[in-house]
Amino acid sequence: MSNLGLGVDFLVVGRFVAGHLLCVTRKSAKDADLEQLEEVDDVWALCFRKPRPGYRLLGRFLERDMFVGFRLYDRRTLDGKKVYSARAAEIIESWKREFGSLNPMSSKNLSAYLSGVVRDVDQDD
Repeated sequence: MSNLGLGVDFLVVGRFVAGHLLCVTRKSAKDADLEQLEEVDDVWALCFRKPRPGYRLLGRFLERDMFVGFRLYDRRTLDGKKVYSARAAEIIESWKREFGSLNPMSSKNLSAYLSGVVRDVDQDD
């Protein structure tokens, strides 16, 4: 599962599934593997950083450790907050089509989302 013919380094998915170290942020942080989009209703981006500038798989959490990725975007097409917000709105609509009135996972604690090894890059060391 290294690149699936797209030239994308999907090893972050393997680390997520195995519960290995993921760097997570709730802000835009450089080099995070998983980031919650700011000012959006529980939409997350799984970040594939190679080849640069990388790709983002946008989705939401159904429950702990269960990320539902809806769309993979070339990072170059996600330039700016307005574009991210528009793509996030598409993810929310996709969620509604697939899951109806079932709400996505929502919590202030990262441990509610992930049971594996997590480094919160927003926290001071």
